[in-house]
Amino acid sequence: MADQAHAEAADTVRDMLPPDAGDATPASRSARGTLVVGPVHGLAAYRRLMRRLLSETTASPGRTFAVEYPLWTVDLLVDARLDLIGGCEAKAMRSTAGIAGAHLLYDAWCRDVRSPDWVRAAERGAAAPSLLWTTQPCAGPDLGAEYAEKCLFPGTALALSPQALRTFTQHGGVVTGPTAVDVTEARRVARVLDWFGIRLDTLEPPSARTATSG
Repeated sequence: MADQAHAEAADTVRDMLPPDAGDATPASRSARGTLVVGPVHGLAAYRRLMRRLLSETTASPGRTFAVEYPLWTVDLLVDARLDLIGGCEAKAMRSTAGIAGAHLLYDAWCRDVRSPDWVRAAERGAAAPSLLWTTQPCAGPDLGAEYAEKCLFPGTALALSPQALRTFTQHGGVVTGPTAVDVTEARRVARVLDWFGIRLDTLEPPSARTATSG
């Protein structure tokens, strides 16, 4: 039974292809025809995008979207700031932001798709966006597999490199079904990062902040 559940989990992981890194368009089409939009690095950007998608899916009910959240990039952005702060306390928080942010984002998504606005949109034939967790091959197969093990939620997909997918599928006894959402721990991580002056909910890459200020 555990082997079957893990095989189903592995199929969820390879459910959707990541966007082409060389594609300059704001949305890329996945292997199943879904438009991948984003990426978003925090809840504030996610909420702005969901408001736009509500309008677009209502106007064109046949379109389906997946909101991209780049786990490894979020870790990189936060870890770089923690390294500048220095100290044992900051070092202890490295590599915690990506997964914590994903759990908070999924919690928000679950509430959004059950909201009156999205329920009314569904009644008119619109499909609520799904979530797509992404990483990069340079993150390494072990880290990619760890992301998969901690972010397998219903209604989501995770795009991994072939090496990371092989590592994940080799961990036959590790994952036996969807991951439990740990909002309590995710909020604790967010509070600690906020103490360091790092707001996980408003996190954006430097390029996005420059574009906004410009």
